[in-house]
Amino acid sequence: MSKKWKIGLVGCGAIAAWNYLPELKTMSNVEIVSVCDIIPERAKNYSARFEVPEWYDNIDEMLLNSDFEILVDTASIPAHFEINMKALKAGKHLYSQKPLASSVKEINILIDEAKKRNLKISASPIHMLRPEIKKTRELVESGVIGKVNFVRCSSSHGGPEYFQYRDVDPSWFYRKDVGPLFDLGVHALHQVTGILGPAKAVVCLSGISERERIVRSGKFDGRTIKPEIDDNSLLMLEFEDSTFAFIDSTYCVKASRSPYMEIFGSKGTIVLRYDPSNRLELYLDDIERNIRGWTIPIENWPEFKQSFGVKDLMEALEEDREPVLTPEHAKHVVEIIEKAYESSRSGRKILLETVF
Repeated sequence: MSKKWKIGLVGCGAIAAWNYLPELKTMSNVEIVSVCDIIPERAKNYSARFEVPEWYDNIDEMLLNSDFEILVDTASIPAHFEINMKALKAGKHLYSQKPLASSVKEINILIDEAKKRNLKISASPIHMLRPEIKKTRELVESGVIGKVNFVRCSSSHGGPEYFQYRDVDPSWFYRKDVGPLFDLGVHALHQVTGILGPAKAVVCLSGISERERIVRSGKFDGRTIKPEIDDNSLLMLEFEDSTFAFIDSTYCVKASRSPYMEIFGSKGTIVLRYDPSNRLELYLDDIERNIRGWTIPIENWPEFKQSFGVKDLMEALEEDREPVLTPEHAKHVVEIIEKAYESSRSGRKILLETVF
């Protein structure tokens, strides 16, 4: 029988309610001991709603008084580094929602702290655990579509005030330390680099395209937001052997019918969609086998949930291995984001230093 892991969760927001808490509650080897949020009513409500015995409105009190082994950080982006550092210093293994922290310097501090205390870190987003992304990497690495020439990946929507119902003010997404690159761009960057490997350089065009935003639903319906950070960033990544990737990371896409990723190789194309009935399509142009056309390599995909990142961390602890979602990969993505802004300001291609 596998060990039962005790978990504490910080950040009682939408993703905790929609995914992490209900999904973790279904796992037989998990006991959710406590929840925490800076808004006491939310922590108390989530404690009752998900039958969690303890609730706190202060992370320090939670770490001091609650007995658990893994901290799950689903708090807002600006709070991640402080929360994650406190968890590691308290001797907790860590699963963090994206990004792990907001700078390479901060992530290095977290990695060093974890190593010093023999703790493991798993860093969302979860894409490298998703079956269709694992299959895509397999297809690329095995040479099915030949040499990859370029990738096009979209990680944009109309803004957090546009399509999501919120009972807290969404204006924090437009603060100088957040924006679409840290909110959305991390998804595309993790997938593209997870499939192709570390990037060598980045070029970026970025700016504020919509100077005023109006909240469209929820408790703050009608409120005006004036962005402090770029809402429209377009990135070009350079890899080995003249392989490139184009990524849009913006709050400027009200709607789209395009696939979110296309990978163009010398012998074919891979297309990925957020469509459960048609997630992955493969186009082959194989001269040796005299094959040219579209196919769907897998139709019945295995079940996958957001909480599988936590599941992988628990399995990594039991199997004494590193989690799939490594902090080193997260650091590479954050370096790309930092240097994308540098590229936009300077008008130059910026070389990257980190690998994973």
